Amino acid sequence: MTLDTYNDAQQLSAVREDWCRLQNHPNVDWEHFSLYLERQGSSARPWVMAVKKDNTVECIVAGRVEADRAVVDLGYWTPTLGRMTSLKILTGGVLGTMSPETAASVMGKVCDDLSEGQFDRIFICNIRSDHPLTAAALSAPKQFLPMLLADPQAHWRKTLPKDVAAFWAGLSRKHRYWLKRLAKKLDEDFPNALSYDLIKEPAQTDSFCEISEQVARKTFQRGLGVGFRNDDFFRSRCGVFAAKGAFRGYVLRLGGVPKAFWMGCVYGDTFHSEYTGYDPELRHYEIGSLLLAHIMEELVREGVRFVDFGLGSAFYKQRFGDESWEECDVMLYAPTLRNRLIAMSLAAVKQARSVAMKLPFVGRIKKVWRQHAAQQAGQQGGEAGE
Repeated sequence: MTLDTYNDAQQLSAVREDWCRLQNHPNVDWEHFSLYLERQGSSARPWVMAVKKDNTVECIVAGRVEADRAVVDLGYWTPTLGRMTSLKILTGGVLGTMSPETAASVMGKVCDDLSEGQFDRIFICNIRSDHPLTAAALSAPKQFLPMLLADPQAHWRKTLPKDVAAFWAGLSRKHRYWLKRLAKKLDEDFPNALSYDLIKEPAQTDSFCEISEQVARKTFQRGLGVGFRNDDFFRSRCGVFAAKGAFRGYVLRLGGVPKAFWMGCVYGDTFHSEYTGYDPELRHYEIGSLLLAHIMEELVREGVRFVDFGLGSAFYKQRFGDESWEECDVMLYAPTLRNRLIAMSLAAVKQARSVAMKLPFVGRIKKVWRQHAAQQAGQQGGEAGE
């Protein structure tokens, strides 16, 4: 077994063919990875390891070294403890098959780089809890302070049937009734006003981003500074996937006015859900759920096999999903006093947050916080439009 590491864009061309052969997630699509590095300029560089056996690339570990912040995750509030240089192993960043033996070898090499001061910490993002690399990272020498950044979260997926009737039959009776009731109520209050758009051609993606921005600027995600944003990178990213035939953008309209959007990529046999938003004034109609049901009908007609709901465990993912697994973030730190203090602070916060999340009133607090963020975003959006 040989481990070859590539630290600049020119070196990466040596593994492009194998990368494209092994890639199976839009987050580590070659063109997307290259676009991100191009836009970041000198603030980020690639860190990619190719594992070879008998001169054949068996797997690739895709990451970036970039300026980062050590933040305390307090839900919707994330204060900063300090700046760091991080090696981020990306979501979906293990391309190909990795055995426990290979994972141990990879972590050994990564920890050597950490000891040499090439970066302050290693951040393995959203990796399955049962993945060999997770076990290898958490088994690293204690001097590197291996730890989970937060409690593992469920990652939900849905298997789609071969026809639309089977999709509806596969939902629970209660869920079917609720969706039909929502659609009926919406039609009663907005007669014959509901329509849907599907955008997937490269020439349409800029228009989709402009339409989606009309909705996104009103959402609680915008109030929190996260989620979709109609900027140059998002537009370019949509264009990259549209050129590959992978992009899907959906819009729900009432009387021709955009009220909800959803975007993602069909990659192989899977639709990867990415960004969504809806007009908070229509929250009681659950138009996001209505749009998602429509999307699934369209994907069934396309012959897509799975819907991957992405990161987080929102309630709608549990309602529509039929399979889940646990994912986690793993951290390791270079053995310095500063890093040890940061790691200890994060560990203490993680423990306190784990206890707090079990309290019965946390859900209500989060709901109020989201509503407040949506109100703030709506006010800012209105001011921007004046």
